[in-house]
Amino acid sequence: MTERRHFLPELVLLRWISFIQRFRVWIILVLLTAAGWSVFYIKDNLGMNTDTRDMLSPELPWRKLDLQYEQFFPRSTNNILVVIESETPDQSIDAAENLYSHLKQNSGLFKYIYAPGALPFFRQSAFLFLSTEELRDLSDNLAAIQPFLARLVDDQSMRGLFSMLTEALQATGDGEEIDLAPLFKQIRLALSATRDNQPFQVSWQNLMDGKENTGSVHREFIIIQPYLDYGHLLPATDAIAAIRKLADELEINQQHGVRLRLTGSAVLSHEELLSVSRVNIIATAFSLVMVAVLLSLAYRSAWLVAASLITLLAGLIFTAAFATLTVGELNLISVAFAVLYIGLGTDYAIHFCLHYRELQQQDISTPSSLRDTSVQIGRSLTLCAATTAIGFFAFIPTDYDGVAELGWISGCGMFISLFITMSLLPALLSLIPLQQGTGRTVTPLSETRRRILSFPLVHAGPIRLCSFILTATMLALLPLLHFDHNTLNLQDPGNESVKTYQDLLADSDTSPWSSIVLAENRDQALQLKNQLGKLDTVDKVVWLDDFVPEKQQEKLAVIDEMNYLLGTLPEKTTKPVISTTQQLATIQSFLHELQGGETRWKDPYFDELKIQLTGFLQYLESQPAARQTILLNVLETRLLASLPGRLRALSAALGAEPVGPSDLPPELVSSWLSQDHYLLEIFPRENLADNSAMRRFVTEMQAAVPQVTGPPVVSIEASDAVVGAFQQAFFYALIAIVLILLVMMRMRDAIIIISCLLTGALLTVGSTVLLDIPMNFANIIALPLLLGIGVDSSILIAHRYRTILIDKTAILATSSAKGVIFSNLTTICSIGNLAFSSHRGMASMGELLTIGIVMMLISSLILLPALLVTGARILPGKQAETDK
Repeated sequence: MTERRHFLPELVLLRWISFIQRFRVWIILVLLTAAGWSVFYIKDNLGMNTDTRDMLSPELPWRKLDLQYEQFFPRSTNNILVVIESETPDQSIDAAENLYSHLKQNSGLFKYIYAPGALPFFRQSAFLFLSTEELRDLSDNLAAIQPFLARLVDDQSMRGLFSMLTEALQATGDGEEIDLAPLFKQIRLALSATRDNQPFQVSWQNLMDGKENTGSVHREFIIIQPYLDYGHLLPATDAIAAIRKLADELEINQQHGVRLRLTGSAVLSHEELLSVSRVNIIATAFSLVMVAVLLSLAYRSAWLVAASLITLLAGLIFTAAFATLTVGELNLISVAFAVLYIGLGTDYAIHFCLHYRELQQQDISTPSSLRDTSVQIGRSLTLCAATTAIGFFAFIPTDYDGVAELGWISGCGMFISLFITMSLLPALLSLIPLQQGTGRTVTPLSETRRRILSFPLVHAGPIRLCSFILTATMLALLPLLHFDHNTLNLQDPGNESVKTYQDLLADSDTSPWSSIVLAENRDQALQLKNQLGKLDTVDKVVWLDDFVPEKQQEKLAVIDEMNYLLGTLPEKTTKPVISTTQQLATIQSFLHELQGGETRWKDPYFDELKIQLTGFLQYLESQPAARQTILLNVLETRLLASLPGRLRALSAALGAEPVGPSDLPPELVSSWLSQDHYLLEIFPRENLADNSAMRRFVTEMQAAVPQVTGPPVVSIEASDAVVGAFQQAFFYALIAIVLILLVMMRMRDAIIIISCLLTGALLTVGSTVLLDIPMNFANIIALPLLLGIGVDSSILIAHRYRTILIDKTAILATSSAKGVIFSNLTTICSIGNLAFSSHRGMASMGELLTIGIVMMLISSLILLPALLVTGARILPGKQAETDK
């Protein structure tokens, strides 16, 4: 059997190109009209599915557990977590209550809104959730200030505050022990903040609790489940915008000492979609520009560049139309097909045009040049399209459904690109041919360039030896390759949702990465709680019964004492309106009392407050009357704004009653008990932002309770599934490529190409280890894809070497080698520019593909010729000619 019979028969190619040349005008009109119609078809029919849950097969065991959890507790998914932060608990609590009450009025955007701190149950039972020691300390603190608190309750203004302090000073002077230092410190800070126009608010919560403000962040949470429309690119846009707008209207912002941050799965997905969309738009535009620049350098012909770009855009449109017809919607991964097509689809046009141009410069007629190019290049391009498509099609049998769609679209896109290259491109070149003999003159290679270009053949032995040593070294590095399970590390680190999530992860009390176990009955829930609570990696296990406070009788007795001591606190209070003159008089009276006790009070905080208060009054005197009024009102707000909320909370907590399981509110119970299944939430002891800590946490839990699920388990299991899927895809692609090469090429050449392919793959993987680029959910698709990309270059070089090359030492001086170089450069510029993306997943994919393409290119241009010449005697033939 001859070699020719292994390829597409030349007769078919000759008849095809003759048909194209004969009906070139009609073919151009039909294809361009079809492309125009396809644009409208795509616009009206192509959808977008942004639900990341559909990326992996629902048949995987861990996915079934996760779906079961979502079935029993549907409110646990696709949530917006509103995080309200401030330096004092008062501000965050008041802001959360205010925002929650307004959000409840907007039912059109939100399915479910849950704010634990706003539930009457938690407000009434707040003291019962304190330890007995904490409750007694609070009782003692309130007892100490009770005589003065009553005065302030009756007059919640600056007049009432400083009158109360004046009485407290007098009582202290009479020998009573009252610790005024914490309040005096807060007043000093309020005076300074008012004068300097800085955000600050006195924390009456800390004053009542007897706690110092340590500067740590206090957080309150609101959990929201919005309505999402997955038919739109950004399903949560309206909900997120509504929350931010409402927060601005309520002055929940940093200018008022409160910070609102949004995170949760819905917001993380939203901001990631924004990043990915922005990256794809920029990458696509940049790819087209760079491809045009590289084509100009390769062709030195404006018409060849224009014809190639027309072919590229037509193929891209037809591929998108094919995706619309066969898939109907794109996901977050398959949307990258456009960038991949631009990088790979233009390769065929480059090889076709360079070979055509090479023949034209030899004064061969246009019809003959197109026929010879189609026959000589068409067979190789067909084989290249098949092998590249295999690299994509290998994704289809895997459990990674999101990538399977990308494989189907891009794999078929390679055949679409081949068809367009072998039809529209020659039709355009036949209609407007390149002038014969134009362009740069054909000159013989200089001796220096000849030595450089013949290096792989002349020094084949050392190259083979070095390749063997380098490959063995890279093989030894394989065990050091690791996978990054943390999906946060894929996203733009500048996104607010990512920063917020990472901050919460660092705190075991607020970590959103907890694990979940469902118990079928109460006894099983108790057993699981005890079992999981003993694990080394577990900080605590929470379930429904934990919301029934312990030692209630003892605590209720203390609360009764507090009620007797404090009396009835008003539910609602009206702030009295006092004049600027009254405000100033009250402050001056307090300052006078403070100054009159110089011999009695030696503590430094008295002197510090006197100095601060005197300076503030002097500053006031220097201001106009209107400005004085504004400053005094601002000061009053800083001093007393949080007091009404604390009094309401105190009044509610003093009404505590015994709590049993039946007393828990439905809003709370539904979050922990559904369809007779109890939910147990397991919190980690370590920060799960560390991959090794996450692996330890999940491994230990699964060993104890196999049915565990939740974000950490999903991350670990998903990464294991993805790694397995791509190992499977890699070997599928490798086996298919090997079989095609063995069937369609000489056995010896097929083995050589496979050797170069594996060498390039090992060099790629070894380089990622040396450069500390871990595998992740985004860049792992590069490995099987590189097989398809890398084999193309080797096929073209080997085909040129075996068939139409006279001087074997000049293999790197041919249009085939030049085409390989420029086609790989266009791929690097189109796909590799993702490496500069702020989205770290896209960036890592761009980095890995760039490294891989470079390594495959080195294997094709250096190692492949050195292997092809093995056992052969190189005899220089006619001196090679190349473009100057």
